[in-house]
Amino acid sequence: MSPTKPPLTELAFTTNPGLEELACAEFGERLAEHGLDPAALEHLPSGFTGWARVRHPAPLERLLEPARAMRSIHHILRPVATFELPEEAPLEALEAQLRALPLPELEEAPPFRVTSQRTGTHPFTSHDLQREAGAVLVERFGAPVDLEGFAVNVRVDVNGSQCAVAMQLTRRALSNRYERAGNPRVALRANVAYACLRLARLEEANGRLLDPFCGSGTVLIEAGHLLPGWELHGSDWSARAVDGARENLTRLGLEERAHLEQADARHLAERYPAGFFDAIVTNPPYGMRIGRGIQFLPFYLDLLRQAGAVLRPGGRLVVLVHQRPAFNDALRQLGGFRIRHVQVVETSNLYPGVFVLERL
Repeated sequence: MSPTKPPLTELAFTTNPGLEELACAEFGERLAEHGLDPAALEHLPSGFTGWARVRHPAPLERLLEPARAMRSIHHILRPVATFELPEEAPLEALEAQLRALPLPELEEAPPFRVTSQRTGTHPFTSHDLQREAGAVLVERFGAPVDLEGFAVNVRVDVNGSQCAVAMQLTRRALSNRYERAGNPRVALRANVAYACLRLARLEEANGRLLDPFCGSGTVLIEAGHLLPGWELHGSDWSARAVDGARENLTRLGLEERAHLEQADARHLAERYPAGFFDAIVTNPPYGMRIGRGIQFLPFYLDLLRQAGAVLRPGGRLVVLVHQRPAFNDALRQLGGFRIRHVQVVETSNLYPGVFVLERL
């Protein structure tokens, strides 16, 4: 009689919709870094946009350390169950599930809270989900609700007619991994910046990277961790943004590799030698910072001309593009770049494309 195999451990990671595959790939790399077999990792269909689900034979406590080292995700979850919500009385169906599901984390009645992400049109709100779920769990386990001092975070997410219950294992989002000086109004999430850099496939040990719209320095900070041998160059039209980026990079020990200055991205060729950079990775403004009357086609034409002037042949230009038709028109008119990849990513209820271009 063959020995019984131990049960596989299932985890889910929340990330921006569009980055699920990258999150699974990164987890495999983190497993290898921590001495676990990445070949044993199974990628599972999630049924939810923004969820990446995986399974591995290692126990949960062994998987948490590599999971917490990830840079492409927001939260780590232990999935409990996924089920359909009927059109008739959906909240009553949720209550019935919560009365029956095994939830060992609540058996000793610790303080808890319920959080939720809801996608689609429903006859209830996210607050309704949290209130109804919380009431059932209080009745079932006698555990108190505590929104700040909770020991357990129960996730109840709904996507269309699908509902998923999970235990959130991270208290603070892993994408919220550092404080930003200068209190920027619009800041790129760290995991999206990391994804832009990963999609660029910058495999050289050394190089020069520029972000000409550096803002608070998020792209440069992520590049500092991902590309330890690279110089980090950043500029922004706002002196306050440049000062904040410099403070942020210094706080994280990256100041010796950082070169920051106040500059207009429309005049890069006047500030840097031709072919000076190996990569440009940036999130240009899309209305919030430079006014909603911006004409995007001439704006993108200027950006591509300037990037082409200071980027070496074969170098990468990665742009988070919020007006994809205008950007495609600019590429067709100007030439000089080959599209290597486009990945649509949801961020703040917008759907920009991450364009990865190669300079010809």
